Amino acid sequence: MKSHTGVWKIHAAGLIVVCLSGVAIALAGARQAFTPESPLVISSEAKQVAIYGVIYPDRFNRAEGDAAHYHLLTWKGGHSTNALIETPVDDLAFHAALVKIGGQPGNTLPMQAWTQRTDPDNPAPRQKARGSRFAVFLSWPGQPENLPKRLPLHRIFHPSSTRPELPVWMFEGNRDRWFNQVPFAPRPGCLVCLYSCPSGKLSNGRLSIADYMSHPGRFRANTEILPPDSTPVRVTFELLR
Repeated sequence: MKSHTGVWKIHAAGLIVVCLSGVAIALAGARQAFTPESPLVISSEAKQVAIYGVIYPDRFNRAEGDAAHYHLLTWKGGHSTNALIETPVDDLAFHAALVKIGGQPGNTLPMQAWTQRTDPDNPAPRQKARGSRFAVFLSWPGQPENLPKRLPLHRIFHPSSTRPELPVWMFEGNRDRWFNQVPFAPRPGCLVCLYSCPSGKLSNGRLSIADYMSHPGRFRANTEILPPDSTPVRVTFELLR
């Protein structure tokens, strides 16, 4: 009996160590999600992807020219400019993460949706993103107590008087574009776009590029609640079942 008791004690101690190790790993993952060194954390069980980024509300609102007020989240190594949030996570790694938690890309938008955006007779810019739907949240250090700890993404913008419908975040995908296939080829690096984008991995399926062309200033970051430029943020994506 003593020998069996000793075995069970050892077994129990081992279970405690394993459990504590699991807690430590989970906590480490939560910390890593908020550092530029470990900017991407995937939770397959919770169907979540968390990304570290840096937000620029003032810069976003001041932006002018082509594609201003268009990009929500971009890879800082891409050539898309003036996004609201930049991240060291490249868009292809983001695509792989969404697939890993069960996301199904729509892959329905042709590149003409963007390249022919100035042609009012072309139907491509009027097409909208499809694919698995996601909920997206934002959080940051020192967030005001009167805001949810995970702020739904639509609440970071001022309400629009033009088509004020809430965004619908669709996993359009666009993994097979030529610039994603050629090693070291420059690419836009769009993770999330505010319109149905043929380059963005996640897009607002509520609005097309034709909608953008008709009212490009639709989205304005709410600087009254958002932190100042260069503040680290956490963006969380949840696959909707």
